[in-house]
Amino acid sequence: MSSDAQHLQALSSVPQLSSLYATYGVGVNTLSVEQIFALYERTGFLYPGKAARLRPHLGLVLKNWRKMLRAGESLLYILTAGDEARGMASLAVWRTAPHGWMSQHLVSDNNPFASRAVMLAAAAGKILRGTDDAQNWFRPENRFPARVFGSMVYTIGESLCSVQRHSYFALPRGLKLSCGSSRIRAVPYDPSQKQALSAIASATRGSVYIAGEDLLGDVELQSVNEMYRSVGLRRTRSVWLAYQGTRSEPVGAAIAYRGPLGINFSYLENRCDLLLHPTLPAVDVPGTVASLLTASSVAYQDFELEDIPLITDEMATDVLLKFGAEFLRHYCQGIWLKAGHQGFYQHVDGFYSKLLERASKQTKKKGAAAGSR
Repeated sequence: MSSDAQHLQALSSVPQLSSLYATYGVGVNTLSVEQIFALYERTGFLYPGKAARLRPHLGLVLKNWRKMLRAGESLLYILTAGDEARGMASLAVWRTAPHGWMSQHLVSDNNPFASRAVMLAAAAGKILRGTDDAQNWFRPENRFPARVFGSMVYTIGESLCSVQRHSYFALPRGLKLSCGSSRIRAVPYDPSQKQALSAIASATRGSVYIAGEDLLGDVELQSVNEMYRSVGLRRTRSVWLAYQGTRSEPVGAAIAYRGPLGINFSYLENRCDLLLHPTLPAVDVPGTVASLLTASSVAYQDFELEDIPLITDEMATDVLLKFGAEFLRHYCQGIWLKAGHQGFYQHVDGFYSKLLERASKQTKKKGAAAGSR
C-alpha cells in the first residue's frame, strides 16, 4: 500500500487535525505573519501589479491577518511544509461562509514535494471535518493552477464541483451611473426573496455555486459575522435583486461581500458578484448593471479602497468598460462541495504523482549525462 493510501485509510482513526497534519509533515500556523509575507515576496507571488495595489494598505492587511489568526483555526489557518534549505511551501485557508472555506495563496519555494504536502494535508483535513465546502480562485493564464484546478471537474464530477471563468473589474467608488431605463428596478434582499435569489444564481452560476456560497442558508452571513466580530473584524454579505417591469423573477443580482481588507491579495474578500440572467436582452443590460451597482454601492461607503473589486460574466464587459470600470484580469472560481473532498484529494494526488515522476526522470537523465562526460 502506498503512503498516500495509508494516509487516506488513517483519516477515520485520526482524533485531531494536528495529528493529521503531522502525518503529512505539515505545520499549521507555525510561521508568523511577517514570515509568511516574506515567503510570498521571495517566491514572486506578489508580482508587480498585485503588489502595487496591496502595499499602500500593507499595515492594515498585516493587522487583519494577525487578528484572524487569534481565532485559532476557526477563521484562518496557514499550512506550511519544507524548510529554508530545501524550499518551503504554504497554503492559506480562511472561512468565507458558515460551512465554506477559501484555499488560496499556494506558493512554493521551488519544492514540489512541499507544495504537494500542504495541498494533500488541506484536503485530508476537510475530509476529516466532513462538514465544509471549499473554493479557490486562479488566473486561467497561470499554467500551473489552471492545469491542476481547471481540470478537477472531470475527477470530482459536475454535481459536486464547478470551475467558472469570470471577468474581474475595478469599479471606481465615486462613479455615477445612469440607469437610463425605468424598466429595471433594484431592490434590497429580504428573506421572502430567497427562492428568487436561488433562481438567478442557478441560471447564472449553477447549483454548486449556490451550495458553496450558502445562498439557501445564511444569506447575510450573520453567524459568520459573529465569529469575525469576536476578534474585532467583520464578515457580511448584502444582496440586491433586479426586476424588469412587473415580472416576479429577477433578471440580475448584486452580491456585495465585505470582510477584513487584504485577506485575499486580490481583495476578493470584498468583491461584488454581479449576476445577469443569460436571457436578459442586450438593450436591458446597461440599465440592469447601472441599477444594481448604484444600489449596492451603499455597501462600500466605508471601503478602504478607491475601487470596488467587481466579478462578473462576459455579457457585462462592454457595458462596464463604457461606464468607466477598469478591466484587470480574468479569474476562475473553483468550488467543490464537502462530498467532493475525496475526489479532490485523489485529483491533486494524481496530478502531483505524475509531476514528481517526470521530475525524477529528468533528474536521473541529467545525472546520467553528467556521469558520461
